[in-house]
Amino acid sequence: MTSFPKVFDGYVCHGDTLQVEISGIVFTATIEHDPFAGIDDDDIYNPDQNVTGCNDQQQAQLMDARSAYNRDEWFFCGIVLSARHKATGATWESLESLWRIEANYPGSYNTYLTEVANELLASAAEQVQAKIRELSAVAIG
Repeated sequence: MTSFPKVFDGYVCHGDTLQVEISGIVFTATIEHDPFAGIDDDDIYNPDQNVTGCNDQQQAQLMDARSAYNRDEWFFCGIVLSARHKATGATWESLESLWRIEANYPGSYNTYLTEVANELLASAAEQVQAKIRELSAVAIG
């Protein structure tokens, strides 16, 4: 299976991308800000340890992460895949995506962002190949 040849950096920003070319099609994975996710959407970051059910050490780590979030040191994002056919210039936006992913989370190095992009790539490639077959059938018929 093909994957992106590079990885997202240990520190990312909205708009950062990875690209790979497969059979004349350039696939791009883009980090986009998730405007619908926030720190208070998940009870795991609740300051009340009775709500999280975590032990003291886990709760302290979560509260450190909460503080870092409030200092804008990490954010929730989505990974969005798009494609461009080099020969024709045809583009397909938002083929696949996954949202509510933690980016720049303390100690994470963002490895999960690249894993998600690679997982989405397989499905996006299948979708584009199907669209190209459809277009070819219309052109021939």
